[in-house]
Amino acid sequence: MSFNNFLRVLFIALAMGGILWKSPPTDVFLEDSFCSVTVDHPFGCDRLGRDVYSLFSYGTVSTLLFSLPARIFTLAFSSLICLFQYSVPFTGKWFFNPISSVFVSVPSLLIALLTIHALGQGPSVLVVAILLGDWAFSYETLQSKIRETDGSGFVLASSFFGASRSNVFRNHIFPAALPVLKVLFTTGLPGVVMTLALFSYLGVSAGSDWFGPGLGEQISFARDYVYSAPLALAMPILGIVGLVAALNVEKR
Repeated sequence: MSFNNFLRVLFIALAMGGILWKSPPTDVFLEDSFCSVTVDHPFGCDRLGRDVYSLFSYGTVSTLLFSLPARIFTLAFSSLICLFQYSVPFTGKWFFNPISSVFVSVPSLLIALLTIHALGQGPSVLVVAILLGDWAFSYETLQSKIRETDGSGFVLASSFFGASRSNVFRNHIFPAALPVLKVLFTTGLPGVVMTLALFSYLGVSAGSDWFGPGLGEQISFARDYVYSAPLALAMPILGIVGLVAALNVEKR
């Protein structure tokens, strides 16, 4: 096992250990405020008496649980747009290409924040916000692969023998684009993690009723008393860095 994989396994074990051992940090225990490091509280407590290890574990897992579907929905949405654009070619030139150019030129975080401002908060809104912020980059990448595959011999042969454009896309274009989708999925996950952490820092989070505060919210809360409970600030930072590093798989 390589050293990088060892660190990944160690980080996953640390996060999952807290899930199996601790309860979600959804309640406050003021009598345990700033408690010292003990066997029951291996990383101490924050100002509200919440166990820092529990905050780290549930914040890390909740961020991952929301990152995966958000990235999957984004790629599925981009793929469906590519299918529609390929089936009805004029929609690409007159609608989707100009729209995607606008979305690419605007910072994705700004688009996501405007979406949340317009639709409110909630798990589904957070996923939609990330989708609208990232779909254009995936769409442009997939379009490059589609243009490359569209001129291949088997696509031309299928079209010559009367296959519809939607049929050609499903049977030839999309299978050829699957490796690109895999790369987009793996390379995009760390960015989604950072976006969710930033949203959480700004007070926009999902799943706090079940998992407790997100990693970014923990940083925002702990920075005001870092000298009293330094681990309450260090652990969520470790969670974000660990998630990004663990999801940043090697490209072969």
